[in-house]
Order: sequence, then structure tokens, then C-alpha cells
Amino acid sequence: MKKYGSALAFGILAGAMVVFPREAAAAALQGLMLFAQSVLPVLGPFMVCMLMLSSRLGGSPPWAAALSWLSGSPGGARMMQLYSLRGKTALRYAAITGTMSPMFFLGTVEQWLGNAGGGWLIFLSHVLGAIASGLCFRGKKEKAEAHPVPTPFFQALRDAAQALLTVALCMMLGCTAAKMAACALPGLSPVWAAALQCGLEVTAGTQALIALHLPHTPALVCAACSFGGLSLLLQNAAFWQESGVGMGKLLLVRLLHGIFSFFVCLLLGG
Repeated sequence: MKKYGSALAFGILAGAMVVFPREAAAAALQGLMLFAQSVLPVLGPFMVCMLMLSSRLGGSPPWAAALSWLSGSPGGARMMQLYSLRGKTALRYAAITGTMSPMFFLGTVEQWLGNAGGGWLIFLSHVLGAIASGLCFRGKKEKAEAHPVPTPFFQALRDAAQALLTVALCMMLGCTAAKMAACALPGLSPVWAAALQCGLEVTAGTQALIALHLPHTPALVCAACSFGGLSLLLQNAAFWQESGVGMGKLLLVRLLHGIFSFFVCLLLGG
């Protein structure tokens, strides 16, 4: 059933791209440009550094999870591949490590907000929300088998390049899907259009959400980034599927993260 559902979804998207080819190409280019201008400069070198650190200092899943808060998705999911995690343990760490890079919040989002310190507020709420969502999956502790072999520098480069290519393609796919949905629903209000964009590709969605100047914008941005949308979901699923954490479970994790982060940010003044 899942196979046919995904085939139907991608079939509809492919059909929409045939009907609206110019709009699809423009949306894919928008996703690629956002990646090149707002994600790659802040995430690329940082991810290489985090991969090098995690393979040397990440001697246990909790320590690697803390490092993942610095690397962001899908770097955190990539780091946790150093361990053989299963069951609730895998789900818990999928929740805890499903964060976006602080460089994105402190560089890109803070600039879009035009609010010095706003990036720190959102990032702190984002991490606290991840921890809270992880606590929802506490259970019997399972021993994690570590693979502490240090990653050579050029291997870290290749791993980072593979992860970043996954990010770029997922962003292009998410932007294209959002544009096709907008073409099919031309009467959407700006608020619903931004919500749809956040649900499919969070970087472009965040930019659109901030442009609306809604009340409690930082909390809304925090919730959107914590949920991550389809693009971020796919990026993490590419690494977590080997641990038995499928799309359905990751979706639940992302929803919980978005809800917790929203209320944490509100409590902290967002």
C-alpha cells in the first residue's frame, strides 16, 4: 500500500510538472539558488568539521547527539550511523538529532528577521524542543554498538558532499512540489501559501513566513524549522531507514518537535 501511495504522489507531481513546465523549472531553480546562497555557505564547511569531530569525540550516542546540534540535519542523522541503533532508542535519537544547523539560524534566519539575537532565541527553543520530543520515546535502554574509527579527512569531504547533494535535491523537490500545489490552488491566501511552502520546503517557507510579519513570527519560524517539511524529512529518512525508522515515525517525531519548539519559543518571549 505504501508503495502505491508514494507512486501516486510522485506520479501526480510528475504530471503537474508536465502541465506547468516553466513554473516547475523556476521553482527548482529557486530551491537550488536558496541552497547555494543560504545553506551551502553556512553548512558545507561546518558539516566537514562536525563529521571529523564526531568520528573522534563521539564515543557515545549522547555525546554524538550534542555534536549533532552543531552540524544540523542531515548531518546529525549521518553521525548516528556510527552506532547500531534500533527500536525506541533509534526513534529517540532521531528526535533529538533532527535539528537544523545553528549557522542557518544565526546567519540566514537572523538576517531575514532583521532582529539581532532572534537567531539565538529560535535556535535555543529549537534544541529544547528536540530534547522534549526525544523524551517522549523513553523506554528500555538498548546498548549501542559504537564504531569509533576516525574518519579520514577526504572521507569526511566525500560524506559531506553526499549529504549536501541530498539536501540540494530535496530542497529542489520541495520547492517544485510547493509551486505545483500553488499552481493547482491559485486562490490560496499568502498565509496558507506560506504554510504550504513550510510543509514542503522549509528554507523557502521560512523566508515566505517571515515576509508576512505575523504576530509571534519567531515562534512560528521555530515551529516550521523544527517540523522541517517534506524536504528535511526526506533528508533524514535517507540515513535513518537503515535503523528501522521509517517515514511515518519520522513524521510523528517532526510534528512533536514542531509543537514543543513553538511553545518553548513563546515562553522564552518569541
